[in-house]
Amino acid sequence: MARSLKDSIAGRVASKIKNALPLDAGDAALNGLIGKIISHPDRAESLFGEGEIFLIKAALYLTGVRLEESAYEGVGTVYKELLGVYQFDLNLRRDSEKLLPAELALPHGLHVPIVVNDASPFVLERDKGVLYLSVSGLRLFPVKYEKRPAFYDKKTSDGVEMWKIAQHRLGDELMVTYNTYCHTLKGGNQCRFCALNANEAIYRTKNSFFIQTPEQIAEVAEAAYAEGVIKRLEITGGILPNRAEVDFIIAVGEAIKQRLGTDTVPGGHVLLAAPNDLSQIDALKAAGWEYVFFNLEVWNPHLFAGLCPGKEALVGRAHWLKALDYAVGVFGQGNVRSILIAGLEPLASYLEGAQYLTEHGIFADPSPWMPMPGSMMEGQSTPTAQWHINLLVQTLDLWERSGWNLEDVAKDGWLSFNDLAAMRLHVRADYADHPEKNIEDDLRYKLAVLGKLDF
Repeated sequence: MARSLKDSIAGRVASKIKNALPLDAGDAALNGLIGKIISHPDRAESLFGEGEIFLIKAALYLTGVRLEESAYEGVGTVYKELLGVYQFDLNLRRDSEKLLPAELALPHGLHVPIVVNDASPFVLERDKGVLYLSVSGLRLFPVKYEKRPAFYDKKTSDGVEMWKIAQHRLGDELMVTYNTYCHTLKGGNQCRFCALNANEAIYRTKNSFFIQTPEQIAEVAEAAYAEGVIKRLEITGGILPNRAEVDFIIAVGEAIKQRLGTDTVPGGHVLLAAPNDLSQIDALKAAGWEYVFFNLEVWNPHLFAGLCPGKEALVGRAHWLKALDYAVGVFGQGNVRSILIAGLEPLASYLEGAQYLTEHGIFADPSPWMPMPGSMMEGQSTPTAQWHINLLVQTLDLWERSGWNLEDVAKDGWLSFNDLAAMRLHVRADYADHPEKNIEDDLRYKLAVLGKLDF
């Protein structure tokens, strides 16, 4: 009787999740395993290991989560509200009068951005003040929202709320978007996967291409660093006429250094199209930026031209690679990065690009493609969960063969490849201490070393 009841619950939960997820082989394995996990809510401590939480994080990212009325309590006051990342906002189409929570902290130190979906089997609700994650009526475990940083309640010296100038994200980062416009939009040449132009700026300086001034950004950065809620700062935006963004970013770095009284912007990094004038890379370094992202995003030259026509026309793939190599000479190996978006090209093509960049001392940052609302590829589908985890694990293998330190990868962010790098290190350490155990039975090993969901 007990056995049949357990199987019934597991089947019901798996069925609910499968209604919201793709049903090809890799994703079906993810669904089935989660169904088994969540049929034991009374044994959370022993059942919800690091690997299981990673799978639940993946499912939350794919299906989103519903919010009961109690889950809105404290959002925008005690807890950080969702302000959106201009190029990457899965909640863009949602019309809500309530403030939405931004990020969810799961057990084992994992985090996931909150995507609200009223059809999701996952639910957030409070019971006696404690926030719980449930699925199909089964309570899983307590979770937490991120605390709202104090600088969100402050204003700049010219009277602008600081949260309009820059937003806190990824645990310890200040995100500055200097514009929601990209010059590649002219003639329909924007990157097909980008949704930057679909967003309206929270705040905009009058009569300027830029949302903020360098002085405003520096003032917010000073407040955020002083509060201790950030250790790094990112600035990004679209390509502007005459590449005006490069000089602006240089001015921002100088303003932050002056206000902080430092030689560099601590953890400061820029995301921008490779400068046409290579001497500007030296100027970025002199302005205090510690590392740079020149995001090629697509490796295959034909797909690059087709998916990033504006980048090809304004910069060109050949110059982009030249700029990346030049930047390594300025910033040093490992301090130059280029996101390759996983899912826009065949696996072999992606790995060829990751290999090339790694061999040239460039961190090939794997970013799984999710079709963004407002992009030209809205409504299309990314590859399966199995495809993505296989790519991420092969990328980790590549970095290790090349001598990269996975500890640095594991601590730098809340993204899937960071989680898998940490998991790989943890399982190795555990089995070094307990060699008598069978490592192949450990879910963390299957996920982070073998890259398998179908087991």
